[in-house]
Amino acid sequence: MPVACGNVLATAIVLLTATFFVIYAYRKRKIDKYGLLGAVAVGITVFLTVGCVGIIALLAFFLFGNLVTKYKFEEKERMGVAEAQKGKRSLGNVLGNGLSPSLFGILYAFSQHPLFLLGFSGAVATACADTFATEIGQALCKKPRLITNLRRVPVGTNGGVSLAGLCAAFLGASLISVVSFLSLLSAHSEFFATATSQNTATTATTTASAAPLTAPVTLLICTLSGFFGCIADSFLGATLENRNKLNNHEVNALATLSGGIFALALGKFLM
Repeated sequence: MPVACGNVLATAIVLLTATFFVIYAYRKRKIDKYGLLGAVAVGITVFLTVGCVGIIALLAFFLFGNLVTKYKFEEKERMGVAEAQKGKRSLGNVLGNGLSPSLFGILYAFSQHPLFLLGFSGAVATACADTFATEIGQALCKKPRLITNLRRVPVGTNGGVSLAGLCAAFLGASLISVVSFLSLLSAHSEFFATATSQNTATTATTTASAAPLTAPVTLLICTLSGFFGCIADSFLGATLENRNKLNNHEVNALATLSGGIFALALGKFLM
């Protein structure tokens, strides 16, 4: 069953807020009509599988992503690396970032194993980390290096990385991790336990008969997963995308999937 926000009023507030921002984005031409339909489909899927805590994570990514897209937009536009159509999101953008979280949500709905919530969070953290790395890294670094051989490449080259971009990726992943953890803790306190609750109930087990993860460990898993997924995105961009084997949206989908799988594996290992 989906993870509730606590009560009907809280759920209604989250859904109304998400609906408002999606409609606002469409009216302000931040997303096209097909992107709008895709966002609605992803939102409904996540709500029916993960619940409103998943909507909170997606909404946070949407807001953070739009904010960093505006960062030095005119300068990025002059360099020819700004998002097309003033940053307007298309169906490809929505599915590239939303398909993998939806998949982990469906897996959670069928299995009811909270580990898939970690996968969901890792996938969203990857999307946010990649957006931060791209938008901030391209604005601050004029001479990135290709991740596969560390040679200097022009700004905007697929697979180009910089210290500024990597720090931005870590920041983006961290922000989503905090949002996800606070949401998940309120719904699954027996699994995503605080250090205090774990010390006072060391014999407690989850529905999956696993030891609870403390707050620092859960935050670390989500953050590292988002950062790992962003690195995977750069590798895929430097290899398959630069060879026209994949497009940008397909790379994003695989990267978010990688971040989610990494979160699953790390969570299972640390339980």
